[in-house]
Amino acid sequence: MQRNQNISGLRGQFLLAMPSIGDTRFARSVIYIIAHDVEGTMGFIVNQPAKGMTLGDVARNLPNQIATTGLMKLPVYFGGPVGGDGGYVLHSDDYAPTASELTDGLPIHLTQSVDILNEASHGRGPRHLRLFLGYTGWGPGQLEDELQDNAWLVAPGDVDLLFSADCSKLYSGLLASLGIDLAILSNDGGEA
Repeated sequence: MQRNQNISGLRGQFLLAMPSIGDTRFARSVIYIIAHDVEGTMGFIVNQPAKGMTLGDVARNLPNQIATTGLMKLPVYFGGPVGGDGGYVLHSDDYAPTASELTDGLPIHLTQSVDILNEASHGRGPRHLRLFLGYTGWGPGQLEDELQDNAWLVAPGDVDLLFSADCSKLYSGLLASLGIDLAILSNDGGEA
């Protein structure tokens, strides 16, 4: 199998898990890809809030006091099974102090600094942000193999959808935008 040499095309795109993915952690997940190159791939599941967990819950475990009064009910998302003890903030690019090489050229930024939460609680931070525990990651060639095996669909990335307040409809909405009816997707292949 010959691999595509320009594999950076997945940066800024959504991956949608197919029903045959075989891993319940990714069932009906939508992943926003922020890095994809010869070293591997990194992204965040953007439609799986951590059940009942808010920034207020996370803030209690942080060593530094953060002024998050206005953000205490902000939901925390399960970003993926890698680095689950680490927190990540994905946010709109209207707040530049956290610009990183990883998200250079994308309409979003990524940080692990709690300073952004303080800034946002005072109205000086980004317009949109999401807090994640963990991320998704693939080694070199691993995602390409999974794409070849039809484990994922690729959909255009859209920042408005990324920060949508109602993430419960993101998966079915993206499938519909691709012309795919969720009702006809199946875990089992048919026979010709």
